[in-house]
Amino acid sequence: MRKVLFILFIATVLVACQSKDNGQTNNEPKEETNNEVNNEVDNEEQNATENDTETEIEKVETNEENNEAEDNVANEEESENDTENNASNEATNEANDDTEKELIALGEKIFQAQFDEDIDFLTSILSSGSKINDKTFSFENVTYPHEQEFFTEETASDIEFRYTHENDETSYIVGFAAKDEVNEYSFVIDFEFIQEDGKWKMNDMDINK
Repeated sequence: MRKVLFILFIATVLVACQSKDNGQTNNEPKEETNNEVNNEVDNEEQNATENDTETEIEKVETNEENNEAEDNVANEEESENDTENNASNEATNEANDDTEKELIALGEKIFQAQFDEDIDFLTSILSSGSKINDKTFSFENVTYPHEQEFFTEETASDIEFRYTHENDETSYIVGFAAKDEVNEYSFVIDFEFIQEDGKWKMNDMDINK
């Protein structure tokens, strides 16, 4: 009887051990499966993060390239505009210089024509609002209409050019310094030249004492 009980006890122990081993063996694959799933999820998340980062970097690089291209185009356009403006300014300055030289020379001719009493020349360079009567100019197309007698070599000697002033493209002031030998004083004579029919005409000759 004791022998039978002992055999049953041994059989029970063996069955219990076998069940334990089977339980461990069955659990291990589950743990490994869970770890693999977790690893795959982590890898997918990491890959997604890396892809998002790469996409953002590409966007930034693309924006930088676009901005650089736009800046280059803007700089080229600005450079072209500057070149055109400089060329236009130079042409305008040259034209102004030529006009001023022409009017300075015309003023000198007007002085000499008065000294020589060259009525024909003086009449030809007068504006439509001006006239000559008995060696006297009459200027009507001005703010303050007035008359001015011809200058002689005694009343306007030592004549020197002083300045020009552009009122606009069709009106210039040209100033000369002169000396009155008779009355012994110096003064400035301002000519106003205006354009009529594409030609420069004397519209005024005023004395500034």
